[in-house]
Amino acid sequence: MDQELRAGEIVETAIGGSAFGGSGVGRVGPLVVFVPFTAPGDVVEVRIVKVKKRYLIGEIARILSPSPDRVEPLCPYFSRCGGCQYQHLSYEAQLRIKEGQVRETFERIGRIAAPPVRGIIPSPLPFNYRGKAEFHGIPAPGGFHLGFMDTQGGSVVEIDRCAIIDESINTELANLRQRLALGNTPSGRRRYILWSGVPYPSGAYVTRKIGTAELTVPGGGFFQGNLSLTETLVERVVEMCGPEKSGRVLDACCGCGLFSLFVAPHVSEVIGVEISGAAVRCAARNAENLGITNARFHQGDVEAVLTRLAGEGARFDTVLIDPPRTGCTAGTLAAINRLRPGRIVYVSCNPATQARDIRRLIDAGFSLDTLQPIDMFPQTQHIEVIATLVSRGCYS
Repeated sequence: MDQELRAGEIVETAIGGSAFGGSGVGRVGPLVVFVPFTAPGDVVEVRIVKVKKRYLIGEIARILSPSPDRVEPLCPYFSRCGGCQYQHLSYEAQLRIKEGQVRETFERIGRIAAPPVRGIIPSPLPFNYRGKAEFHGIPAPGGFHLGFMDTQGGSVVEIDRCAIIDESINTELANLRQRLALGNTPSGRRRYILWSGVPYPSGAYVTRKIGTAELTVPGGGFFQGNLSLTETLVERVVEMCGPEKSGRVLDACCGCGLFSLFVAPHVSEVIGVEISGAAVRCAARNAENLGITNARFHQGDVEAVLTRLAGEGARFDTVLIDPPRTGCTAGTLAAINRLRPGRIVYVSCNPATQARDIRRLIDAGFSLDTLQPIDMFPQTQHIEVIATLVSRGCYS
């Protein structure tokens, strides 16, 4: 480049790919430019928003030549609301991009050549699939705004209807807005959690159905969000645990027992560990209701409990872990290594931290066997991945 670019300048670029997080990727001279809401194959004029030392951030000024993967977004709030990043792409293109992002993430962060990525499992419902939504309410002139955070995370976009949540939640959202309008408007920012098929407020607990099994879940807690794909996720996790009747499974970050309860009938014992007391109580109740007698659940910090179990010489055939987006602590990974399981099944909605953690497990004596992407979050940047690792029989 003959001169340094400045914010506000307009440049032309061809979008060659899509970065993890949803932005399209082009080049301006020697620099990469990240442009939200572009599609691979677009040729666009880009207004430069930020100039960094090694890359640029831009926004679409004009689409000169649209990608064949472009579609008309279903939602009128798309590009303002921060909930979705991919509604401008066909669903086939979304799946292709996400599968490629998993492969690239494990190559780059995990330093794994030719990672064993299986074909991504699509969602039966690309829209109206979410069974839970968290809305933000803030006072506004003449009323109360109720919606989702915007793309920058600084303000609330008022939402009448969301295209990716179950219609029962949209109905309840309208009811909630009406009740707020008739009552006293709250004075400060509020958070409203709505579940599919459940009137607001949901109370302390809600019921979720997986196949024929009904599970009790904390009303303010976590549960897999895709109504059309959670059963498939559970089936794949059980399959990838390689359960044997004599086997012992440790389910770390077990929540309300979603995976434990379906693994238990195939093994001799399941031990679940979870920091949330409400979730542990739900897990125990769910086991009792389903007639499962070989699963026990313990409340506690996962790193502390696993470290204690390792110190006591406990042995497990499989360690199953589904940590928060931040991934596992170094201490948790060290404890898993000391437990010396024959197999690790690692479920994550953040391939970047998952790849980091799996690199550490490989360095500690495990081999990566399988990466199974599953599209639990259509229209968004998020990707769920089930990974399996097996022991090489040598430990650091």
